[in-house]
This record gives sequence, structure tokens and C-alpha cells, in this order.
Amino acid sequence: MTPVRDGVDAADRQTWASRRFFHLAWPPWQPPGADGLAAIVAAGSSTAWADGLLARTGDGLVVWAATGSDPETQGLARLGYPGVRAVTLTPAKSDPRRVRLALELATDLTATRHNGACLTSWAAPATPPGVVRIPHLITIQRDGGITDTVVWELARLAVAQHWLSGPLPDQRFFEAHLDALLRLRGAARRGQLPATAVAAGLTELIPGRDLSIRVVYAHPATFRALLLGGQRDGHLS
Repeated sequence: MTPVRDGVDAADRQTWASRRFFHLAWPPWQPPGADGLAAIVAAGSSTAWADGLLARTGDGLVVWAATGSDPETQGLARLGYPGVRAVTLTPAKSDPRRVRLALELATDLTATRHNGACLTSWAAPATPPGVVRIPHLITIQRDGGITDTVVWELARLAVAQHWLSGPLPDQRFFEAHLDALLRLRGAARRGQLPATAVAAGLTELIPGRDLSIRVVYAHPATFRALLLGGQRDGHLS
């Protein structure tokens, strides 16, 4: 993977340019009320491992499988099943709109990667040993309004390091400042970055006004200083 200035490779840039907004809408299917996962599987592939078929779409079959008490590990295992294109966790009584949103993000992420399908979750997942979670910053349209939110990706450490083209930063710090990062993403999208962010060079880091967690992770020192400074001056609090 060839790094570029904004921390996004050519494939990522093309995909995200075509999908700047997600729509929070009801899917034509609903997962059962138990803990499980939803997956998109290529038509013609075996789904014997699944507990039910939710829908047939242009992307393939949407299936559901129960996971019980260890959904993260089971979700990661399903990524290697034949024909699986995307997986998302579906905790008990999940909002189907959030499940659909997370599955769409998993599909988009898979399209930009070269190492297989991706696993997402609309709620913060646990991290088994050797696994990390990545809080993707996305923008959704809902009821005529626009807002920014987080959808999580769960990946093995080696996969995450390949995605970033290097070691991950202190994730706990940035997870503790997700609200501020979402506000910063919204300000960037509107062209209203605070003066401190402009002075820190953010306009050059995000020329498309699309602040992603990959940009944040690729420039941790810049964003750490900006977030801590924003707390002091109130711009990002």
C-alpha cells in the first residue's frame, strides 16, 4: 500500500468520494432479537453455517447467525468463510437501521481492502487478544438532517497495521476524544475549522473536508495536540 499525504490510498479516496454520506433508513429485513451477526454472502456460496436468510439483494444474500456469548471471535471467524463479503455484529434487540448502516460500512471497507472481508459493529465491540477496534467517523443523513457518528471495525492487529501502513497510535486516547473528533469532522465538512485546527495544518491534511479516523491515526501527534488544546480553549469541548 502506497501512503499518500492525507493518509488515504487511491482506492480509499475513490470509494469515500462516492460515498460521503450514509442514509439511516429501515432495511427490508430485520435480524432476530438474539445476539448474532449479519453477513452478505455471494450468491451461490454455501450458507449452511447461517441460521436464517434475511434477504436477497444485488450484493448477494443477507444472512443471520446466532453468536451467543463470544460474538467478536465468531464474527472474525466468519470473515474467512467462502463467499462472505461483509459482516456486522447484531447485539440483541439492535435497531435494524443501525445494523444496516454498519453492514453498508463493512461492504464499503471491504471494497477498499486487498485482504478480505471486513467486520463492523454499530456498538463498541470487545477486543479479543490480538484484535483491535477502529472507530470510523462517518456522516449520516436522517430525516432531512446531517450528523456525524461512529461505526466500529473489528480487525486483527496485522490487518489494522496494514490498513494504516504502520503501527497504530494510542487508541485509548482517541477513543476518549471521539465526541471532539466528530465535532471536528462536522466543522471540516462545513468549512468551519477552528483557527487552531487551521494553524495545525488540517486543511492540508483533509483537502476534501472528509476527516477520517485513518487521517487521525496517521498524524497522532497533530491531533493529540489539537484535541488537548481544544479542551483548554473550549473549541472542541
